[in-house]
Amino acid sequence: MHTLNFQHGGRAPVERWRRAALALVVGGSLGLAACGGGGGDGGSSAGAAEATVGTAPSSTSGSAGSVGGGTSLVALDASTSCGLPDFRNSLLQQINAARATARSCGATTMPAVSALTWNDRLFSAAARHSQDMATNNYFSHTGLDGRSAAQRIAAEGYAWSWVGENIAAGQSSVMAVMNGWLASEGHCANIMRAEYRDVAVSCVQRSGNTYGRYWTMALARPQ
Repeated sequence: MHTLNFQHGGRAPVERWRRAALALVVGGSLGLAACGGGGGDGGSSAGAAEATVGTAPSSTSGSAGSVGGGTSLVALDASTSCGLPDFRNSLLQQINAARATARSCGATTMPAVSALTWNDRLFSAAARHSQDMATNNYFSHTGLDGRSAAQRIAAEGYAWSWVGENIAAGQSSVMAVMNGWLASEGHCANIMRAEYRDVAVSCVQRSGNTYGRYWTMALARPQ
């Protein structure tokens, strides 16, 4: 098991993230970071967890099918779900089953909380980040364009008051990635946060990169 110190906004080679997990919560001037071992299957990485509380940079208006500048939302299809069957329903069922039961996320006891709703804007943000990581063979919350999870979600037209992200790489199924996240303190705490109302997850697969499949879970609460 490896641990990792993570500096917010940095990017590390994918090998340094193997079996590592980290959670970051920022509220005002207070920052709290925790590292711990992750979970996964085979050579997979549990990834890093990130959560932010604050005011969204801006509120973007537009129709449900487009974001600022007229760009369309990324659709849920075989290319953004790794071709896995019943992708959306399987994830929602497992996420909400986890939230329905009190559990220990590392040393922290998390109570049962309300179910989350799938959100297409969060899915579009998650899919763009998974596509970017898979295409460019890197693994980080910070995109190659320098944007954070919070910035990606705001760019899709979701005005948030709470926002978080879990990432993972290499897991072959919905069950495998959920088991890995729930076994990792930071990821588990993100999934169990009572503040969130909406969620979406994308999986993108590319041949020739380090892990093959790159997963992104976006969680948020609107303003």
